Amino acid sequence: MIRHLDAIRAAVGDAGADALWIHPALDFRYLTGLAPIALERPAALVILAAGGERMLAPQMLAPELDGIASAGVAAWSDGDGPEAAIGRVLDGVGRCLIEPDLPSGTAFALRAARPGLELELDPGILAALRERKAPDELEPLRAASREADAAMAWVAGLELDGRSERELALELQAWFLRRGVEPYSGYVIASGANGALPHHETGDAPVDATAPLLTDFGCVVAGYHSDTTRVHLPEAVAEAAEAYEIVRAAHDAAVAGLEPGLPCEEADRLAREVIAQAGYGDAFVHRLGHGVGLDIHEAPYLRPGNPQPLQAGHVFSVEPGIYVPGRFGVRYENLVHLSEAGPELLNAP
Repeated sequence: MIRHLDAIRAAVGDAGADALWIHPALDFRYLTGLAPIALERPAALVILAAGGERMLAPQMLAPELDGIASAGVAAWSDGDGPEAAIGRVLDGVGRCLIEPDLPSGTAFALRAARPGLELELDPGILAALRERKAPDELEPLRAASREADAAMAWVAGLELDGRSERELALELQAWFLRRGVEPYSGYVIASGANGALPHHETGDAPVDATAPLLTDFGCVVAGYHSDTTRVHLPEAVAEAAEAYEIVRAAHDAAVAGLEPGLPCEEADRLAREVIAQAGYGDAFVHRLGHGVGLDIHEAPYLRPGNPQPLQAGHVFSVEPGIYVPGRFGVRYENLVHLSEAGPELLNAP
C-alpha cells in the first residue's frame, strides 16, 4: 500500500509533470513503510500522473519491493547495470519530478537512459504531505519523547565529574540501545562556555560539575525522532539560572499562544518578545523551532519571516535560547503536537 497515492498522482499532474521519482530515503519510507538499503545502486518508486506505478530495483532488493507498484519491479543486475531498467520505468515520461536530495549521479543516470528527459524538483508535494502527522505517526513520536524524558532524568542523576562531553554522549547512545530504541548521531553535550555555541560540536572537553551543562539529544522509535534540550545547573551559577528561567518563560508564552492558523513567525515572536523584554534580545540567535518526524529537522519552521500558518497535525520543537559568548548558553526544548484542541506537549516539563 502506498500512502496518499491518489493525492500524489493528482498533484504531479497539477505540476505539469508526467511522473514523480521517489528514491529510497525518508519519503520512500513514509509512503511505503520500507527503508531498503540501496546504497549507490539506483532504485525508485515512480508514480505516474496518468495512472499506475513502477518500481526500479537492483536484483538484490527486488523480492523486498515486489508488490508495491502495480507494474511490478523492473530489476537490474550489477553485471548489466541499471540503464535499460531505468529506461523501462521512465517509458513515456517527458517531464519527471525528483526530490532535492536525489544523488546527482542518479540524476545523470536518468538523463543518460532517457535522452531529452526533463528533470525538475518536486515543488513540495511530498513535504506537504509529511508535515501533518496521522494518528499512526503520533504514537511513535510520543514514545520517542517519553524515552528522551527518561534519559534526561538519568543524566540528572549521574555523577558527571571525570567524564568528557563525548563520553557522556556515547553513554547516552548506549543507554538508548539498552532500552531497545535507536539513538542518532549529533548529540550536543556542552559544558560551561561551550553551551554558548547553539550547535556546539561535542568533543573531549571535560564536564565541569561547577558550570552549566547543556544536553540536546533524543532517539528514534519506528523511524520517528524525539529532540529535547535541558540545562543542568549547579547552585553557584546564578546568572545562567536566571537566563534559564527566562527561556522557560519564553517557551511557555509561545506554547500558550499556539493554535491552528497561527503564523509560524507569530509563534516565534511570542517567545522572542519575552527574551527581548528581559534584556537578552540579541542573545536569541536562532529560530524558535522546527518540524520533527521521520527527519530531525523538517517543515514547518517557526522563524521570523515565515507566514506559513500552523495546522492541526503539525509536530514541532519549541526551543528558545540565550547564548552569552565565552560564558554560557541555555536552551529549553520540548516537542509539541498541535491538534484542533490546541497544543499537546510530548515531553514532560
